[in-house]
Amino acid sequence: MLQVAAGILERQGRILICRRQARQAHPLKWEFPGGKVEAGETPEQALQRELEEELGIEAIACEEITRYEYAYPGKPPILLIFFRVTAFAGEPRNLIFAEIRWEPRRNLAEFDFLEGDLEFLRVYTGRMATALRFVDPKDNEFLASLEARTRQANPFFRAMAHRPEVLKNFPPLYSAIVGPGSVARRVKSLVYLACSLTNTCPFCIASNMPGARKAGITDEEIRALEAGEDGGFPPAERAAIAYARELTRTAHAETTSEELRAHYTDEQIVEITLVIGMSNFTNRFNNGLGILPE
Repeated sequence: MLQVAAGILERQGRILICRRQARQAHPLKWEFPGGKVEAGETPEQALQRELEEELGIEAIACEEITRYEYAYPGKPPILLIFFRVTAFAGEPRNLIFAEIRWEPRRNLAEFDFLEGDLEFLRVYTGRMATALRFVDPKDNEFLASLEARTRQANPFFRAMAHRPEVLKNFPPLYSAIVGPGSVARRVKSLVYLACSLTNTCPFCIASNMPGARKAGITDEEIRALEAGEDGGFPPAERAAIAYARELTRTAHAETTSEELRAHYTDEQIVEITLVIGMSNFTNRFNNGLGILPE
């Protein structure tokens, strides 16, 4: 059976989608980058090759999301395999498509995708996004006061408001961990983003991007974080980023803690670890409940 590997690239809460050329089969349909698995290739190898040919990037790490069979009318069934590309090198460029664009996950249903991708889209964009009822601020005075300060709706707080006591105690705890302390704001922002990118949490990535830029993190540095290319960061920041990633992925820090201690005091290590814990908490809360950025 013919196998097709598709890559899901996510950046700052947006997904890369591609439009087929008018001269191709399924003209002007939208799809995810990727293509057929050739003889002698694994699906991962095929995806790596296709991403280089189509977008000029090198896929460094990917993980399978789902697979299923699909048959276009009059054609034999094919096996569609969808991968989340968790790290890549280079900046995606349009090398073969009519158009490429980064779109919020919630908008994907508005595009005319290949029929074979529709089952994946129903799961990927639906998750629990419409299943959870958010608390209305008029029913929770504290929630209303939080949103009044920022002058915008906050789905994270509206979900947490189902447990009012937790909501009341969360902001001061968050501020105590992420706010001013013994560790530079820039390092905390890098650590929080490194965790959120590792967990692929669109809401946390989008929410923390403005603060990261205020802390002096450039767009180039954000792209480096996304790609896992830490060589351009100073040694102390590089150690904190590596520690954040390992602790997030394994719940241990066996290979990165020694380097961290070469740059930070015990107080600072505790503070960095608290930021990692807070980031993983919010990542899992938002991902588990399907909370997406507006």
